Amino acid sequence: MLKARRFLSEQKYIILISILLFAGIYGLNYYFPITLDDWIYSMNADGSRVSFADIIPYQHAHYFNWGGRSVVHAIAQFMLASGIFWGDIINSIGYVALALTIYCIANKNNKVNISLFVGINLMIWFLVPSLVENVFWITGSANYLWGTLLIFLFISFYCSAFLNNNLEDSRIKRTAMFLFGIIAGWTNENMAVAMIFFIVCLILLIRKEKRVLCKWMLFGLLGGLVGCAFMLLSPGNYVRNIVELNVLNSSGEEPAYMFYFYRFTNILKIATRYFLIPVIIYLIFMFLYLKFKKDNDKRILLLSLLFAATAGVAILAMVAAPIFPERVWFAILILMFTATGLLYANLDFSVILLKVPLYIITGMVTLVFFYSYWQSLNDFRQIHDIWAERERIILAEKQKGVKDVVIYGRFKASDSWFVKPKTGDIPLDSVLWLQNACGRYYGVNTVKIFDK
Repeated sequence: MLKARRFLSEQKYIILISILLFAGIYGLNYYFPITLDDWIYSMNADGSRVSFADIIPYQHAHYFNWGGRSVVHAIAQFMLASGIFWGDIINSIGYVALALTIYCIANKNNKVNISLFVGINLMIWFLVPSLVENVFWITGSANYLWGTLLIFLFISFYCSAFLNNNLEDSRIKRTAMFLFGIIAGWTNENMAVAMIFFIVCLILLIRKEKRVLCKWMLFGLLGGLVGCAFMLLSPGNYVRNIVELNVLNSSGEEPAYMFYFYRFTNILKIATRYFLIPVIIYLIFMFLYLKFKKDNDKRILLLSLLFAATAGVAILAMVAAPIFPERVWFAILILMFTATGLLYANLDFSVILLKVPLYIITGMVTLVFFYSYWQSLNDFRQIHDIWAERERIILAEKQKGVKDVVIYGRFKASDSWFVKPKTGDIPLDSVLWLQNACGRYYGVNTVKIFDK
């Protein structure tokens, strides 16, 4: 009891900020509508809404017909089946859990570091290019936020063992890590490959130091390989890849090696847009760490470099993917933020010339964040009200027997730079599958939305 009270006393500010963070994320989740793939994953083939009992049969069919991400898509359907209120609650908890996991990995063995926790969330807010799809869109959040959370929770055990000489081992832990590895490896293709790379490298580093290697580490790695194999070898993955590759290489004349060479060069170009600033920030803190590190623990530096290298592996793994949408950068950048956080958490803040500027910069960026959040919240409120009105129109037309509903008036997001994350309207004026998906969700054939 005394230890619990002491822990709560030391962590009270992190707990308070986490509660405020949950409230802020929930506010945006509350206003963001069910949309895009949410419509599809909410419906069974017979037109009924997906219930908890339908999730496993649905994912079984999905595994053989469209994709192998069974774990994260099951999470998406669980949130959708829970209803809008509870789905938003669960999704908001997921974000806070991820932020805390990153913080705990980066701040391992250190005292409470409020500026680190704040800084992690500021980097996520300002540097992730598609935060709406990663955190507030339920299906996107399940794929990227929740997939990243599962992977980071899994590798946190390895990070702790690496930094703390944790030699605890048991049959229960081996079994638990094997099963957890299957779940973590069955989340997202490029991140599963990156996770396996991370664990193998960490095991090699432990062996290089001639330390005892716990068997649970090997069982966890084996589980990760099994989960990754289940996902990558999914029959549905081949179906989806063929469809997407046909769209990208519709002429069929381009040789495969040229297509993947083009993918590689294109990814390098994309990286300069989304990855360059996080890398520059990382290099700045690497310089500060080498000059002002708190102690000479080389494991901190090695772990930070490994997180950064793993981000690079996650990027290169996308060469094998047909497309590289903005939302995929979420987990890659989280790896870089963790690498940076490890360096920041182990700076010697007794050096005033280091401490004061960093605190001032963090404080200024925090003030910008509050303004940005308020502007974004206003945009989310607008699209929430617009979709509430659209639902009223769709249901009214449905009552009249109209099967193909046409609505006029599209949402336009604010052009302000401070509005981040930016949201926008759904292309129901041109994309047929979206028109059909929205229609099925509301019990009509199609829903189309055009400008006035």
